Amino acid sequence: MILSSRWVIPISSPYIEEGAIVIEDDRILALGPTELIKREYPGHQVRSFGDTALIPGFVNAHCHMELTVLRGYLEELDFWDWIRKLTRTKYETLDSEDILVSALLGAVEAIRSGVTTIADPMDLGTSLDASVACGLRGVFYQEVFSPRPDEADEVMEKLRNKIGALRERLQNWRDLQFIEKYLSNPSDFSRQRFRDRQGRVTLGVSPHSPFTVSAPLFQKVDAFARSESLPVCIHVAESDAEISLLQDGAGPIMDSYRKRGIHWSPLRCTPIQYLHRLGVIHQSVLLVHCIRLEEEDYATLQSANAAVAYCPKSNARLGHGFMNLREMRRHRIRLGLGSDSVASNNSMDPFEEMRFALSNPFELKQDEKRATSVLPLHRLLPMGALRLATLGGAEALGLDESIGSLERGKQADVVAVDLSGAHTQPVFSPIDTLVLSARAADIRMTMVAGEILYDDGMIAGLRESEVLDQVSKIRRKLINARSTS
Repeated sequence: MILSSRWVIPISSPYIEEGAIVIEDDRILALGPTELIKREYPGHQVRSFGDTALIPGFVNAHCHMELTVLRGYLEELDFWDWIRKLTRTKYETLDSEDILVSALLGAVEAIRSGVTTIADPMDLGTSLDASVACGLRGVFYQEVFSPRPDEADEVMEKLRNKIGALRERLQNWRDLQFIEKYLSNPSDFSRQRFRDRQGRVTLGVSPHSPFTVSAPLFQKVDAFARSESLPVCIHVAESDAEISLLQDGAGPIMDSYRKRGIHWSPLRCTPIQYLHRLGVIHQSVLLVHCIRLEEEDYATLQSANAAVAYCPKSNARLGHGFMNLREMRRHRIRLGLGSDSVASNNSMDPFEEMRFALSNPFELKQDEKRATSVLPLHRLLPMGALRLATLGGAEALGLDESIGSLERGKQADVVAVDLSGAHTQPVFSPIDTLVLSARAADIRMTMVAGEILYDDGMIAGLRESEVLDQVSKIRRKLINARSTS
C-alpha cells in the first residue's frame, strides 16, 4: 500500500511536500516524493489523501482511560477533594461494566484524535481490554496502592497475582464474552488479528505516588519489576499537598493519615529525592508530572536516565502550576506529552496539549531574598511541540526504535490530518499549521501497525453507538449518585 498526501512529516527528518509512504504488512518500507515512490513501487495500490499531512501517530505518554466517564463530573474541587471524590465514585458508584465502557470511550476518543499509543496506569484491566478491542498500541501499568508499611508483603502478593491474571487475560482475550456486544462483528476478529494486537501490548506496574505507597512497598514493587522486566510508572512532584507531606509532615494528606492511623515522619526532601533514596528512579521508570522540582532533581533524573510525562493542560486545570521545560530540555531528560485523565483535562486532544506546552509559563526560583518570578516559557517551537507529542513520547516509553517517527523499518503507525479547512488555510508551514491551528476533528485516518483503525468517520470493528448508549446510562447513574450524596 502507498499513502500519498500534500505533506509527509517524518519528525526525524525534514518534511516532504507531495510525499508518499510505502507500507508493507505492519512496517514502513519506504518514503519519499510521490512520483518517485510510484515509479519504484509500481505494483502497490495508491491511496491519496489530498491536502493532508501524514504524520506518525501521537503518543499519549500518560492517560487514565478507566476514568473517561468522569469527564466534567469533578469540577471546582481542590486537588485533595478531587482525589477523594474520584476514588469514592470509581469504587462505590461505578461497577466493572461501567469502567469497561469508560475505557472503550477513551479508546474511541484516542483513535479519533490521532493517538496510536497510550501509557495507561489502570486498576481493573479494562484499558487493556479496550485497547485490544480497538487496536491501540500501549503500555498498561497495573496500579499499586497502600501507604501502610505493614501491608507491603500482602499488597505485593496481590500484585504478583494481578500481573499473572493480566498475562492470562491477554492470552485468552478472544474468549472473553463481556466485550462481544461492543464489537460490530466478533467472528471477524481472526486469530491472526488477535495475535497482531497482542503484540502491541506491554504490561508494567505503577506504584501510584509517594503519598499512596509506603517506602517498603515501593522497594518491593521495584524489585519485582526489575526481576520481571516490567516498566514502572509513578505520579510524583505534582501538588502542594504532596510537598507539604514530604517536607513538613503537614497539609491535607497528613490530616488524612492521622485519621487513618498511618504514621509519617517528614523527610525534609523533595519527592524526587525521596524516590531516589529508595532506589526506584532508573531508566525503566516513567515519572508523571514532575512540576515541583528543585535544582538537584533535574540532575538526578538526568543521571538515572529516567523519563518524564508532561501533562500541561491537566496540571494547569488542577491548579498545580507548570513544568520548567527549559531545565528539562537543558538536562536532556526523556520527555513525552500526556493528557492525563479527562476527569482533570476534559479532552484527549493532542493538538490542544501541544498548544498548552507552547504557551505555559514556568516559575524560576531566584535567590531566597527575591520573590518567585513568572517568566516566559523557554522558546519551545512548534516543531519541538510536535516532537514531544510523537517521538518524544516514544522515547519516554522506550519504544522509539519502533514508533514515534516515519522511518524505513519502523511500525506503520500513521495519521492523516486534514489541513484543507477554513481554520487551517492558508498553509505556509505544515508544521506550524498542525501545531497552531489543527484540532482532533481534522483527523481523517488513524493506522496502527498497518491496520486502519479509523477511516471516513468510523472506528473499524467497534459498535460505537452501543458504547455511547451505555455512557448515557452511566451519566444518569452519576447524576443520581450526586443528588443522594
